[in-house]
Amino acid sequence: MKKSLIALAVLATTGAAMAQSSVTLYGRLDASVGSLDTGASSDTRMFSSNLTTSRWGVMGTEDLGGGLKANFRLETAIDVTDGTSTGFGRASWVGLSGGFGGLTLGKRDSAFKDAFDLGNTYNVFDSEFTAGKASTEGAAAVNVGNFTSRPNNQIRYDSPKFGGFSGSYSYAFDQTAGTESDVQAFHLRYAGGPLDVALGFQQQNSAAAANDRDYTVLSGLYNFGAFRISAQYQNAKTASNLKDNDFAIGVSVPFGAFDLSAGLATSETKSNGTKVREGSGFSLGGTYALSKRTRVYAAYLDGDTENAAGTTVTERKLYSVGVAHTF
Repeated sequence: MKKSLIALAVLATTGAAMAQSSVTLYGRLDASVGSLDTGASSDTRMFSSNLTTSRWGVMGTEDLGGGLKANFRLETAIDVTDGTSTGFGRASWVGLSGGFGGLTLGKRDSAFKDAFDLGNTYNVFDSEFTAGKASTEGAAAVNVGNFTSRPNNQIRYDSPKFGGFSGSYSYAFDQTAGTESDVQAFHLRYAGGPLDVALGFQQQNSAAAANDRDYTVLSGLYNFGAFRISAQYQNAKTASNLKDNDFAIGVSVPFGAFDLSAGLATSETKSNGTKVREGSGFSLGGTYALSKRTRVYAAYLDGDTENAAGTTVTERKLYSVGVAHTF
């Protein structure tokens, strides 16, 4: 009898300990068939990650008592077309959370990226079809360029919510040893009812001071019930007086298992006050939910950029139909 009671006590204690810790395997897989036309080339092929980035990851938490928790996440992108992955390049961090908020160390989204993404939530599902993907292209044009979305060597703090208000700050130590290439960012956010707005800022230092870049974004979304709208305005500039002004707006209309979305975006670059580039983009897409975890979709993106003389510099026309599954 005593042995049975001891065994039950040990089992109960072990069960309680296990209940205080959890590890979750999760992921998304997205494949589609369509066409990409960049002006210089056009081909019909299979794509990975057009609606949502294909990925898999592991995340976990341990209850340390007194409201304190240990947390971690590892996440890697996957190319569904050939099965390759890139290591844990999307997330690799460990941290602590509690009444004070959350503190993490490692690779993850910068605090600025959270605010930036908010403004594209309903812009054709914040996907490869988001209108800004075409209006801000700069491979063959002069512009400030995209911000670093997931810096390495990063420490990040996320505050608790105070009446709907919250904030985050991230600092990434030099990305290259021996050079000044740190990245710091913050955002302030208010979320209450159907409204969600955020102001974000990111500063990226470079080995060459003239290439230092600053990004500021104001984003928001509103859920009207019958339809939902998100929008953003971003200003980006370098220390050498190159400035980008980007605007994007998107609308999403859900009905039953369907969700239709459209997006518009514009972009302009000035050098010392003189316009050197402008771009625009339009996109339209729809999804149909086969279940809570599986959607089929079709979408189209069309946009270009021009130089100061009005000559087209970059083009992007993309369409595809596919399926996305979350597990």
